[in-house]
Amino acid sequence: MKQSQPRRMRVQIGARKYTKIGVTRRGWRDAYHQVLALSWPGFFLLIVLVYLATNVAFAVIYGLQPDGVANAGHGFLNRLFFSIETLSTVGYGYMYPVSVYAHVVASIEIFIGLLSLALVTGMMFARFSRPQARILFSRVAVVCSFDGAPTLMVRAANERHNTILEADVAMTLVREEITAEGERFYRQHDLPLTRHHSAAFALSWTVMHPITERSPLHGWTRERLDRAHALFAVSITGLDDVLEQSVHARAEYTAGQLLFGRRFVDVIVPADGGTILDLTRIHDTEPEPAVAPSGGMHAPRHRSSPTT
Repeated sequence: MKQSQPRRMRVQIGARKYTKIGVTRRGWRDAYHQVLALSWPGFFLLIVLVYLATNVAFAVIYGLQPDGVANAGHGFLNRLFFSIETLSTVGYGYMYPVSVYAHVVASIEIFIGLLSLALVTGMMFARFSRPQARILFSRVAVVCSFDGAPTLMVRAANERHNTILEADVAMTLVREEITAEGERFYRQHDLPLTRHHSAAFALSWTVMHPITERSPLHGWTRERLDRAHALFAVSITGLDDVLEQSVHARAEYTAGQLLFGRRFVDVIVPADGGTILDLTRIHDTEPEPAVAPSGGMHAPRHRSSPTT
């Protein structure tokens, strides 16, 4: 007897794509989560397809008794439009059920219409009310000197005109390592930051990890990190002061996105009567003013960009 192949599922987490094999089929039990995870175009396309499929199915069912609907005749389009009117409970009055069979089918369709309206309304509300942070992360990470130590930096900015209260940031390094038994293992390292908490995140935030002797990055070069398939994950969570709900954002960086010997340009500029945050330059970097001594991940000194 031929065995069935394990179920495969393709998923995307951030910029990475995976294929999961042997995923348990959950069917309708996980449908709500899957629908909420769809993009807006995919969500509307699904609603339209289900709507059309439902009306076509009921048009075929009405056709099993052609004389059950008055003034519908034997045309499929008339039965389709009658199904649309019944599903939406509009009922213009020109076509109406005249047999017991048609009345039963219409009653079932009306019930399905009311139920589907409640479901779609609930899903629309869930999608619109889902809190999301509009945090813009720099496309690259830099390694430069800060307070006399080589430092890994990532920049983030709040794109909304609000404040994220009690914001916390975390940076994690994931890389392939060889265990004492000689096995390859993906290990996660939580990277200590110079500042992991902000009482109010309103403008920009430069996330910094000093590469000291105790750092998991000490002595590592970009080439070595690339061979280890290293990945840096940065996440920010906090409380939206407008929605009064928790929001979060996440970004990932590969070894190829690390820039050595460069620093971020300033994006916060004092102006008359206020401050300018130039988000068009959040990804821009510039060379450091001095040449660093060779070795490891060391980089030259520079004056840090303002953050808030």
